[in-house]
Amino acid sequence: MRRGLLIPLLLLLSIRPASATSYDQLTVEIWCELEPMFQESDDYPLSTEQARRRILEEARGILSDMIYGLEFSYTPGDERRKTAEQFVLARVGEIRWADPRLRVVQAELREGRLYAKVLYDLQDFQSARRKAWESNSIPTATGSGSFSLFTAPAPEGKRRSLEEALKDALRGYLRPIVFNKPREVRGELLVWQEPQVVIASGSYLTRVTIKLKVKEVRAYSLF
Repeated sequence: MRRGLLIPLLLLLSIRPASATSYDQLTVEIWCELEPMFQESDDYPLSTEQARRRILEEARGILSDMIYGLEFSYTPGDERRKTAEQFVLARVGEIRWADPRLRVVQAELREGRLYAKVLYDLQDFQSARRKAWESNSIPTATGSGSFSLFTAPAPEGKRRSLEEALKDALRGYLRPIVFNKPREVRGELLVWQEPQVVIASGSYLTRVTIKLKVKEVRAYSLF
């Protein structure tokens, strides 16, 4: 019965081979649970249209992070100063919904999930953005993050686990070079490689590799 879910998605397949270089195309594999452990609404299991939309929307967000990047502001938590940790992200740009360059090129059912390979054809200016970040002078960092699927089920929970992984990558980069706890750190980051997401122990677990530009480290005033 689930095989019927593949038909509308397979109609989206492009007949063009994915033979361009990595600067011409980006590809991500997105999975969607058809019967989530946590029932989010009365629409259960997910309909074909819901699964399709979730996959394309998640791919659109991740690919936007891989092309345009995100500006960030990070405030470490400090009990002595009664400062709560804050990590604020804002996308520099986004792929628009229904962009014809974004398309599914492969889909299959495995273990109650719909897996889809989503490809995006980059325009010249988007390729140039990726190339600019490739410089060895721009550091690379990796991080891992998790978020309970009971607190926020997919797709929000998966996004929150990615944000935790981005924060972990930033903290790991700063730890050996910033010795005194800063008041605030500002900069820009780019998701450099496709994030890897799994479910374990009731949480979404994400591992990510980023390129990182720290533009400002604000110290606390002496008192």
